Amino acid sequence: MCSIFFISCDKDERSNQTSEDLKNDLIVQYGDGESDTLSNKNNEWTNVFVDNFNQGGNLNKWERTHGRNDYNSRICAYKYWNSSIQNFDNRSCLRLRSYKVNNNSYESGHVKSKFNFKPKRNEQYRVSAMIKFTAQDYNNATRQFKDTYGAWPAFWTVDESVWPQHGEIDIMEGFTFGGWSQYSSNLFYGRNFLQNEMGTSAERKYNLNDNNWHKYDMYWTNQNGNVYIDVFVDNNQVANYGNWVNPNLKLENFGPHNVILNMHIGSDNSLFDNGRINLFKNTFMWVDWVRVDKKNI
Repeated sequence: MCSIFFISCDKDERSNQTSEDLKNDLIVQYGDGESDTLSNKNNEWTNVFVDNFNQGGNLNKWERTHGRNDYNSRICAYKYWNSSIQNFDNRSCLRLRSYKVNNNSYESGHVKSKFNFKPKRNEQYRVSAMIKFTAQDYNNATRQFKDTYGAWPAFWTVDESVWPQHGEIDIMEGFTFGGWSQYSSNLFYGRNFLQNEMGTSAERKYNLNDNNWHKYDMYWTNQNGNVYIDVFVDNNQVANYGNWVNPNLKLENFGPHNVILNMHIGSDNSLFDNGRINLFKNTFMWVDWVRVDKKNI
């Protein structure tokens, strides 16, 4: 997400070592995000961070970004009032709201967890969220998210202060193009501040039905010093990362990361035509829950 265009194991060996573990992980049933009954090889997951965004609660586990433009889009400003807890689909959710202020000026929401994390040797973290997108026209009718143009939501982890030396893990990035949308996972890494050495080599595209809720899971694993990352959407694996992805990648240098949820609008490069941006009256990113679990492996 923070694009700003802004020892390792063999891939086959890694797949053989962990395929059964990953298969077992898929038996987790989240429900409302408050329960987790997974037992994998007698190693239990321990919850280390959770927010169910309960009505009447607050966002004190998060920093609500205010008065800052997006890294990739100077026309998108983040304001704290665009991140709030609201009822939607009979759920209490985090709502990130995006809208047009005037010509070539948009406001949106961005939150960053106060919690950060990085797996130690023989430790695994799982970062998960349940997310949906909608749009609202000027008659307050619901519109399909894919019919917007220029919306760029993301669920990701990063250490923003030294990007990209501590890496970036994009679990979900979405892009809307006025009738169709695209989603992907991605990694960024570089040895020098503001210099990504990965290009687009780690981008892994996947398709989603914009009308539905989707569950996203990212597994960040350190197994005997070998670090790898896996991304699942609705319990289907969409990305598998190790240092084999790019000769410049050093996953062992990633972290500690915060969790970030945001939706920025437009772009400073050729990704979007900023003159065509259409958010209707409002465009929303809804988050039912976020949680981080860890276990020894």
